[in-house]
Amino acid sequence: MAIFESGVSGLNELLRDFKTLGKEAGKELRAASKTIAERHMVPAWKNAALNYAGPWGEDIAASVRAGSDRLPKVMIGGNKKVTSGGASPTMLRYPSDKGDRARAAMGSRNRMPAAFGSGTDWIGQARNYQEPALEEWSRAVDRIARKWLVM
Repeated sequence: MAIFESGVSGLNELLRDFKTLGKEAGKELRAASKTIAERHMVPAWKNAALNYAGPWGEDIAASVRAGSDRLPKVMIGGNKKVTSGGASPTMLRYPSDKGDRARAAMGSRNRMPAAFGSGTDWIGQARNYQEPALEEWSRAVDRIARKWLVM
């Protein structure tokens, strides 16, 4: 399965230039980015976890939330123990995806528990949000920049 990432040429320069618009413009961009993450990314990641992460899907999905940043951001995991064995969503996230194909499984000391098998590849299922989220973020950047450049 191929995974395609989105990229924005000149992103670092854009974010650096955005700082010159002031703190309020930055706050607006963070708020818009969080809204975009809540609208597009959080549902996609929850859906991927619920439908593809096997028996750990509900615990992982319950930990998905939007973060605050200048770019839309999603956070997955947490340290609260959610399984009877004491595992947290952070402890389940990667092993449920890669299983015995994970880097930790490659060494003889850190073997992945057999319960994860060869993994479910659930992380690769959460990519359908990229284009609409990027389009909406681009519009938000344009709107905020126009507003603060005029002021």
